[in-house]
Amino acid sequence: MPIRVADIRPVPPRDDRAGSPSGEHRRVADELAPMVEVWQRLLAEHVPDAAGRCRTCTKGGTGLPSMPWPCSIHGIADMARRVHDGDESAAIGPDRLSS
Repeated sequence: MPIRVADIRPVPPRDDRAGSPSGEHRRVADELAPMVEVWQRLLAEHVPDAAGRCRTCTKGGTGLPSMPWPCSIHGIADMARRVHDGDESAAIGPDRLSS
């Protein structure tokens, strides 16, 4: 059964300390938030496969999924969606983002 974007749950929030990787992700998400078509496409493309890896984030030159899902791109796009929607939890950031 294919996974639908509507079935994917947002990543829970975590502390967003200044200078942390999640702080950088928040700054990118803030810039991405008004680009609705961009973050929607990222959310649609960065979905898990049956093994729990991102279908889009592949090992260079192989086409094989290698990044655990949710990948950092999905996390940033989800944060951008929450910023755009005015979700207060977006100020905190995603729980787990891969490097």
